[in-house]
Amino acid sequence: MSIKFTDNLIFDIYLKKELINNIDFNNKDDLEQYLKKLFKTLKNKYDIIVEGFYDITVYIDKYYGVVFHLEKEDLDYYDYFKNQVDMRIVTVDTEFMYQVEDIPFDILNKIKVCIIDNDIYLKIKDKLTNLEMMNLIENSKLIFNK
Repeated sequence: MSIKFTDNLIFDIYLKKELINNIDFNNKDDLEQYLKKLFKTLKNKYDIIVEGFYDITVYIDKYYGVVFHLEKEDLDYYDYFKNQVDMRIVTVDTEFMYQVEDIPFDILNKIKVCIIDNDIYLKIKDKLTNLEMMNLIENSKLIFNK
């Protein structure tokens, strides 16, 4: 799991496929229960407190896993949500893209190369090994909402 903060109201949680095998993202009740457990983990392990109202977009990619994009509503009645989480959840099945500086020729047969505005993006078309996936993640910028 990795976490990237845009500011104090917006952040993303990245979970690789191996961490989320048993979750049905189409079942809203199961997803809410999973998120509540995830928020407890964030509090206990990383000292990140999630409370208030959040718009949550769940980007699902069959090769990478999931990115939870959380945007907290900056409400005037903050005390109402003290120690509580309320959420509006939207799930999006998508293909993540990986922005890279150079084309990795060792996995060329497993990816699709796209050039957009002089930037190189990769889409996975066949399953990568764990090592190949790890190398791709380490040498790219993950694009999940394009």
